[in-house]
Amino acid sequence: MKKNELDGRRLDHKTREKLRIRAVKLVEEGHSPEHVIQALGFHRSCIYEWLAKYREGGLDALKTRAISGRPRKLKGPQLQKIYNIVTANNPLQLHFEFAL
Repeated sequence: MKKNELDGRRLDHKTREKLRIRAVKLVEEGHSPEHVIQALGFHRSCIYEWLAKYREGGLDALKTRAISGRPRKLKGPQLQKIYNIVTANNPLQLHFEFAL
């Protein structure tokens, strides 16, 4: 199997949450943190971060949090209008100096 096929970052948030909890439980049962994290395809430092969070806040500390980000500047209808303009017209019609 290729290395990038084992990349745990490609998984959805709920699945990663379950993996974090399972990994911590395996370590608590006596398995090596190095072997557990290698089998899951995450970076070595992840298991130690998870263990620290677990020790501070229990299993709740390993739960998925809402992803925050920069607030959007455009609302749904505005984005739809821009999408329609760009996709429905030739770049020359919009007076762009180059084609997209």
